[in-house]
Amino acid sequence: MRPAEAIEAVRVSVEIERRVTEVQARIRCPRGANALRNAELTVLSGNQSPSPPGMPPGRRTGILRNAWSAFSSGGGTSCSFGIRSYAHYAGYLDEGTSRMAARPFVDRIRETAEPDIMRIFGEIGG
Repeated sequence: MRPAEAIEAVRVSVEIERRVTEVQARIRCPRGANALRNAELTVLSGNQSPSPPGMPPGRRTGILRNAWSAFSSGGGTSCSFGIRSYAHYAGYLDEGTSRMAARPFVDRIRETAEPDIMRIFGEIGG
């Protein structure tokens, strides 16, 4: 094999691996969103109601726990995923107000989901 042929063979091989990696990452975006949704269900379940300040909100009606949807989008070389709440008061609970102490849960959801997300995306490339 001549040097020019070797260079071309390496270039083709790298391009194939790049495309495979991009596809694998895009395929895993919905799985990452599902990991976040599962973590949300874990964090927002089983808490006493009313919850003490500094703890995730307790469940009274279950609206906050059920008002989440997972999303993933992407194309080309990137993808993004996450969850969003449709409960209008979610931010008030997480951050608190002048009359109510915070019941933080967003960071706990992220921390709970992180090991699963790292495992999901760590599978890329074998």
